[in-house]
Amino acid sequence: MTQKVNVALLGLLFSAMQTPAIASVDCGSLKACEKKFCEIESQFKIAQEKGNNRQANGLRISLENAQEHCTDKGLKGDLLEKIEEANNERLEYESDLNKAEEEGKADKVRKYQEKIEEEKNKIKRFEDELYQSH
Repeated sequence: MTQKVNVALLGLLFSAMQTPAIASVDCGSLKACEKKFCEIESQFKIAQEKGNNRQANGLRISLENAQEHCTDKGLKGDLLEKIEEANNERLEYESDLNKAEEEGKADKVRKYQEKIEEEKNKIKRFEDELYQSH
């Protein structure tokens, strides 16, 4: 029943978004699939306001697919996969960093240090999102 209510509510939000006067919606307080729907709807609204019909159509299709297939469990699995991928990238960069340090290549050392930090930031974002979704 909750899912039907959410879908109906999202349908109302979706059709209301066609009016540019509507203020932007804060999706931060929502969780999991509801947050995903809200974020897609917000992007859809922006695309419509900018007259980007191709992007708006793609986002409309994305929203329909998300509404049909999104599950909280599936989102959790996606986030865990993203965390694992980012961690693997971090480990590769750390290996490259060690090699660059051994070879005395300061420019590559800085490059890999930056990449390691980027991956750590990704992991943190994904973990925060995972924690917030439950």
